[in-house]
Amino acid sequence: MTLPENWSEYLLEHPLPVRRAIHQGMCRELLSESPDFPRLVGWLRRDPAAASFVLGAAASGQRQRERSAPHNLEHALSLLGSNWARNQLPTLPILENTIDDEDQRAGYLAASSRAMRAARLTEAWLIERRETNYEMVSVAALLHNLVELALWRDAPELARQALAIARKSLIDFTRNDAEDASLDRCFSVGHAFATVLGEAGIDLLELETALTERYYLPVMLLAEEATIPTLGAHHEAILVLARRLAFASEFGWHHAVILRLTIAIADQLHLSPTAAWRVTVKKSLVDAREFANIPLYHPGRLLVQHDDGRDLLWPLPADYGLDADENGCHASGNPTRSTTPGRQLGDTIRQLTRFDQVEEIALYENVDASVSQRRFHWSRSGQADLPETIGLGKSPLLSRLQSRLETLGIDEQNRERLAPHLDTALKAATRAGLVIAPLAVNGTLISTLFVRGPQGEQQRDIISSLDRA
Repeated sequence: MTLPENWSEYLLEHPLPVRRAIHQGMCRELLSESPDFPRLVGWLRRDPAAASFVLGAAASGQRQRERSAPHNLEHALSLLGSNWARNQLPTLPILENTIDDEDQRAGYLAASSRAMRAARLTEAWLIERRETNYEMVSVAALLHNLVELALWRDAPELARQALAIARKSLIDFTRNDAEDASLDRCFSVGHAFATVLGEAGIDLLELETALTERYYLPVMLLAEEATIPTLGAHHEAILVLARRLAFASEFGWHHAVILRLTIAIADQLHLSPTAAWRVTVKKSLVDAREFANIPLYHPGRLLVQHDDGRDLLWPLPADYGLDADENGCHASGNPTRSTTPGRQLGDTIRQLTRFDQVEEIALYENVDASVSQRRFHWSRSGQADLPETIGLGKSPLLSRLQSRLETLGIDEQNRERLAPHLDTALKAATRAGLVIAPLAVNGTLISTLFVRGPQGEQQRDIISSLDRA
């Protein structure tokens, strides 16, 4: 797939697609005789394509009147009016109808998620600074990667190429000199896209400048100082840090680049690194719960803390489109850490996701003698058959497996005999086949791995993979 001729003009005539859930939410609000603009803004803030369309239309109108562009969504809607909203917003293309290829759509959604994470972090950090103009900077963060979204729609192979460059830069920097070198020498998603577009004969800065005629990009927000004199250098610094953290956290939260970013964030917030980390983690965990219901992937779900200091599982490649064979899964590639139990288990789970029949993987930890709580979850379909909690008293078979550290496969041959000894939720999960594997360190149970879907020979291959881990 190649870019359309005169791509900048094409982008001006073809708005970016909006997720169906956002489109439906906006249309419901617009059915009212007097739409509730704050609720409508709530929908717009969840989608960079929809937000850019509204802000761009309002900015264009203001430009024609030689007035300053609006710098928040509510102001933009008030300038455009409810009639404009009713006539224009329902005409926006819907993502699920526009992009049929699942991998291409997943890339678009990952870029959308990254933009939203950057916007939320920017807002949280500026509120921590007691600033009142946080929304305009948050808007800039939300719209910082519209060109990436456009590439996922029009030329996904170029988007993948740019992300591969950025990921390799991040991993190489972490392995080689993350402790000493300046972060300015580290990864930059923007530079990666500039490089790839330059090879295609497109100047990224010129493209962004052209798009400000229709869309509302950070290049306008941060360059037109006479229009917005309240913004200072620290706003741009915070925005850049949010963009970098949104990208770097996809590789996990416990590697050197995250530490370096946290120190830089602390400097901007006038906090200690520990306090800045707490602010960031708190916001990320809240957003991760919200994103799960949207649904969008948020690496904040990796932030479940362990008191015993074990390595956390890093994100699965399927969550954000990373090609593990070409780019590596871990930002921290220090070989002295690669044999830790957490790393081994993470690599094993990644291998299990490549089995055709594996539909779902979950890790459970015993909260007490009666309840086991799910701490990690992956599903090929995005749906969860394995429950959030398991009542150990209602699963004598599971209690026995955990106490003896025995691995068990349940399929059509032994389902009738074993299912009555599991609680209701687990009994239902065995319909597709289930592997249950208690995991231990130095003979002490730390968690139990469930792999749903495989049966027969593949079930034996999975048990063999777990035995080697």
